[in-house]
Amino acid sequence: MSDHNGSTRDTSIAFSFDVVMRHMRINHPGCPKETCHTIANRVSARTWRSLKLGAAVGIELQKLIRHSLTDYDELLRTKMMTRDEARSFVAPHVQEVLGKWRKPGVKLRVARPEG
Repeated sequence: MSDHNGSTRDTSIAFSFDVVMRHMRINHPGCPKETCHTIANRVSARTWRSLKLGAAVGIELQKLIRHSLTDYDELLRTKMMTRDEARSFVAPHVQEVLGKWRKPGVKLRVARPEG
């Protein structure tokens, strides 16, 4: 029999796609647009327990970077390293990418002829 006396609180939360996209634009302005959409889809597709939006986004960003922008999967596939060793090995690169994405991206402007 479950206890419903209010002593335990369900802290599950779902974040909408739009809320995640707004968070990405504010906190990760240098992140490529396609990646922002991917992260917003992943975060909004789940129910998160006891996590704030920033933590949920951070988890998904780190997973995406680790699996698509580093040699992490190859290190595991070739059994060169354990999972923990591979994560430690690629962690500096993951943090470097996150740092770049926290800064505004370069915006190019087309020069217009005068006159």
